Amino acid sequence: MTLEKIRQKTQELHAKTRRALLGSMAQPLVVAAISGWGIKWFDGPMVRAAFAIAIIWSAAGQYFGNRGMWSAAPADAALSNGIASYRREVERWRHLSERFLLWYFGPMVLAIATLIAPLLSLGIRRGMLLSMSPFVTLIVIWIAAVFVIRMRQHRKLQREIDELNEIERANR
Repeated sequence: MTLEKIRQKTQELHAKTRRALLGSMAQPLVVAAISGWGIKWFDGPMVRAAFAIAIIWSAAGQYFGNRGMWSAAPADAALSNGIASYRREVERWRHLSERFLLWYFGPMVLAIATLIAPLLSLGIRRGMLLSMSPFVTLIVIWIAAVFVIRMRQHRKLQREIDELNEIERANR
């Protein structure tokens, strides 16, 4: 791998991390919208408490999930060691990826599950469960797909780190 290729990959990964961080800012708004709608339409202290927990968890996720992730652009990568700069970006991306399930995906699943539970209960009582099954199936497929995509991403990042380790060992 040439130094220019490493610089290019560093800049691409930095941009990808920034986009992911900016995209993660929409997540609390979605959770708040789902939870706000649920609080308005569903009675019961447990349901409302679960929605409130989802909102609080989502807001806390913005702090804990993004903590230490915003860095300057890798414009000075030419001045620093290219491999070290790329390693920092890969580790930043891996760190963000590891935080995703707990701080971003968790509140979203809680809000959606809390929304679906009373709807399923209502569907069972009214005999409409069969008509709700496509929606519930899509939600389950979405959750499974997120896990599969994140596991693939984690393996890819680990391969990148292993490749960087091999390059560093060869250069010693």
